[in-house]
This record gives sequence, structure tokens and C-alpha cells, in this order.
Amino acid sequence: MFDVTTQVTPEGIRGRAGRLAQHLIPDLDQRTYARARKRDRRTRNASSDFQLLRSRAAQSWPAFGTEPTVVVVPPEGPESETWEPARWNIYFEASQRLRETPGGPTVLDFHVDPAESPGQWQARLVDFLRDSQATHVLTHIERDPVTEPTTWTWDSFWEWVHPHWQGVLLGGMFDSSYRFTEAKAKILASMSPRFALVDICIPMDSALVKGRPEVGPVNIPMSNRTLELVESHIADQGKEFDVSFMGVMYDYRVELVRKLQASGLSVAVNPHRSDGALDADATRQNQPSWLDYMRGLAASKATINFSRSNAGPFEQLKTRVVEVGLAGTYLLTDDHDRTRRFWDAGTFSEFNGLDDLVTVSERVLGDSAELASATESFSERARFLARHHYWGAIEATLRARGLPSLGIEPFTM
Repeated sequence: MFDVTTQVTPEGIRGRAGRLAQHLIPDLDQRTYARARKRDRRTRNASSDFQLLRSRAAQSWPAFGTEPTVVVVPPEGPESETWEPARWNIYFEASQRLRETPGGPTVLDFHVDPAESPGQWQARLVDFLRDSQATHVLTHIERDPVTEPTTWTWDSFWEWVHPHWQGVLLGGMFDSSYRFTEAKAKILASMSPRFALVDICIPMDSALVKGRPEVGPVNIPMSNRTLELVESHIADQGKEFDVSFMGVMYDYRVELVRKLQASGLSVAVNPHRSDGALDADATRQNQPSWLDYMRGLAASKATINFSRSNAGPFEQLKTRVVEVGLAGTYLLTDDHDRTRRFWDAGTFSEFNGLDDLVTVSERVLGDSAELASATESFSERARFLARHHYWGAIEATLRARGLPSLGIEPFTM
């Protein structure tokens, strides 16, 4: 029977129609987004700012040199206090890591001035690529460098540059499980097969173009200097707790901690913080340094990792996993695919739900010899992955797609 209290509005009808259309055409939202971006790009490209980019891109380009040259365009460069070791700037670490790779390519950093308009820095980047005879660009393509997250003009750059420059655009992403983040990568991938996605969280093979391999999930790179700083910062840190949890304290996580404590385990919540921070709001405030975070990880025998993405029911390869290994701590994780891609099953433990976590934790912590052996194996693998996985995985994808090589060893499982 019809409920007379229900108001049927045009907005409601459109909403239901939209959901039905999305069900019938799963990528309808991304197609709509791409059309809107195309209209925006036409308007943007007609401006004098981007006409400069167009004219620079159309000038003659030299042939590639015999050696690969990689240009890194970081979202936060020298203008940021994170452009140094052990500050969790992935692009600083990636740049340094590649420089440290024996026999690796020439590596150059290109930094954007916050005062520059997109057309200005992109025209300057074109000149930089031409002058350096660059073969690859690595950047973060979720947003423009040194801007608010909503500013994105990489589509203009790639539209004008890819017909003339024969190099590869390596587009880094932190979370392609967000629909419109992935949509940006699809736009760039549709323009040229010389775009390759590098995602640190989820598998992306065939996600942009059917049958086309991408890079991901990939463990974060770390330079030798950062690894040395971690080692020295945690060297004298003993094991003070059985289990730790690092992160935002949502309500269900508060319940988890209570259950673990009730089982008799000593549980530390964000032990790297001096202020307690036992609720969601507090854990987002006054964040300690990354090295302090690593010392906090090292203070427990085991730590908990939740792999679910904020974008939905997707397992991610969290950066915490490799960090746990570098901290010399045992991993307890709820993912059943991501971690086992890179570590042997016997070196960490998976759990299903809160009750299972209590059981697994008690079992793991009950055998100190086995715990120590597994932790050391996991840590050794983490150190290897931090040094070799990121660029090695990129090289493997470049070779699989017949794209210009970095001239380094590909990563193989």
C-alpha cells in the first residue's frame, strides 16, 4: 500500500534513477566525471596560461639519450619541512632511493613554486624535460603540487605533452579505491599508453584499461638515511607492552582495546603520544614526529593493523605493515590478501573480528621463541622491501608493457 506520508520529489526521483543507472552501468559516475573534466579542460586550455604550455610542448624534442633520466615532481618539495629524511615524504624517499640504486638512472627533482600558476610551472616542466632529455616523470597525480587538494590540472599537461614527448608519466596515488581519485587516473590512461599508475594501496591491473598492467599495491620506498635514522631512534627501546594500537580511536577500536585488556594482555594505545589521546578527536591533534611513531611501534611485542579503506569495503596494503617490520614488532592484521603477497604466512598473523583477535594474540604471545623468530623474519623482509620493492615493481611493469626501462633490476616475488 502507498504510504501517504512519503513525499515523492523530483530530487528523490532523480536519486533513484541515478542509482538504477549506476547499477546498470557501474562506471557511469566516472564517465560523467570525465565529461565534466573534459569541459573544464577545454575552458582552461583556452587561457593564455595554458596556451604557453601548448606552444612549449609543441617545440622540437631531442631524441632520448642512451641512459634513462627520471624527473621527480613532488607534491611537497623544499618549501615543505618534510623534504628531508624520516619525515614520511614518499617522493623524497623515492627520489633518494633511486639515487642509491647501483647502476640506476640519473635522478632530478623538479620543484614547483607555490606562487606559480599551473600553466607556468607546467611550461617550465616541459622545458626541464626537454633540456634534461628525461625519459620518465614520477609525480603524485591525485592533485597538483603545492596546492589545495581540489586543484588538478595534470590532464592539461598530459594532453599537450604526450603527443610530443615519448617518455613515461608515472602517476603515484595513495588511494585509488576512491571512485573519483581512480577516475583521474583513467583520464590520463585514456590519453596515452605511456601513463602508468603507481598505487601504494590496492591492485590496479586492468582497472584503468582492460588487460593493461599497472603498479600496485607497492610498499613505500625508504632511503638509506631514513632507515639509519629509524634504527638509531629505536635502538634502545625495549618491549614495554604486549600489544599496541596506533591510529584514530573510533568507537569500535575502543571496544577492541577493552576486550584485549580484559583477556589479561597489556595494551598500549598510541604509545608514541604523551597526551594519552584515547578518542578520535584527540588522536588527530598534535601529531608526534614519524620517528616518535616508529619508536612507539617498537615498544610493543605485537601491533594491530586494520586494512579497510575509508572509501569502502576494500582491503589496502597499509604503510603500517612495512613500518611494523622496520620497528621489529610482530604484525596482527585483518587483511587476508595484501600482506601475504609480500611476506611469508608464518611471519605474521591474520584475524577475523575482535573475538578472534583476542584468541590470536594470546596464542602468538604465548610462545616467545616462535614470536622472536617470526618477528625477525618479517623485519628482514620489510627492510628488503623498503629498499627494493617500489622502483623494482615500477621497472617490472615498464618491461611488461614495453615502455622505456629504468635500467634497474625488476622486482620479482
